[in-house]
Amino acid sequence: MATTPARFSLFKRCNGFYYIVYDQDGRRRWKSTGATTRSEALKALSDFKALIEPAHRTINYPQFQTEFMTYAEVHNAKRTVDLFRNVLKGFKRVVKNILITEITAVHIDRYKTMRLQEVKPVSVNVELRMLKSAFGTALRWKMIDQNPCKGVPFAQVPEQSPIFLTPGDFEKLIHKIPEVWFRELVVFAVLTGLRRAEIVNLRWLDVDMERGVIHIQSSPRFKTKQGKRRTIPLNSTAHELLRTKRDRQSGEYVFTLNGGRVSGDWVSHLFKRYVRKAKLADDRVHFHSLRHYAEFRTMPSSAGHVSGFGRFLLVHSA
Repeated sequence: MATTPARFSLFKRCNGFYYIVYDQDGRRRWKSTGATTRSEALKALSDFKALIEPAHRTINYPQFQTEFMTYAEVHNAKRTVDLFRNVLKGFKRVVKNILITEITAVHIDRYKTMRLQEVKPVSVNVELRMLKSAFGTALRWKMIDQNPCKGVPFAQVPEQSPIFLTPGDFEKLIHKIPEVWFRELVVFAVLTGLRRAEIVNLRWLDVDMERGVIHIQSSPRFKTKQGKRRTIPLNSTAHELLRTKRDRQSGEYVFTLNGGRVSGDWVSHLFKRYVRKAKLADDRVHFHSLRHYAEFRTMPSSAGHVSGFGRFLLVHSA
């Protein structure tokens, strides 16, 4: 399929005629306008561009919404798809059934204003990023000439102190968790810095005990962030935790509940429950906060050595 010309220009040859110069399929091409005056040449150029450039597909917003969601369901993780679906549905409250080519920054600002009355600025900014991504796809599909989100500022977010766990907080928290499987999962999150979705979707076939690494990769029911595969080294404590689990557990997934895969939402719900029970000084702590507990991921990687705090984690994960 021919690509859309990236650039057009006019020049007059020594024979007195104007020619159109344009790029197509990576090649420079010439075409005579048959005109000897600039005004006639400009008209010929306009007619030629209309002929060679594909016209926009004129569709309304609901049609774009349906088409984009079909695309997103194939190319994005389920959680991202759900977020796109909710944001695009909410945006329809502002734009109704107008043509996608008629959507401007004014509509984005109206949506932003509406949502700031309903949710926190942080959430509004996430939604604005989703809209920008969706309309970026529409731009790539040549349905629009410009992304309507371009130039729209994000909502101002009040500066907050960082959310983190001290070793004392973590010890109080881990003592409040009665479920063995959940203690193991929380400890593993601290030791590896993995995301929640990466942990609940970790399979034994992704674990290389001999080399002391785990592979974070997409599977039929899970897509990694940006679809990228990466390898994470296990420190001694994480290696020992997985070794003991492997000795007493079978099945496809590393972390299970009643033999089945654990829901990410259930993990977040349980974690918040025990944060409150532990009465931590900062109850804003959430599961993602464990990723920033980096000092416990720098312990030796040799499976034969477990540090003092590592032994504490192993004891309290069992």
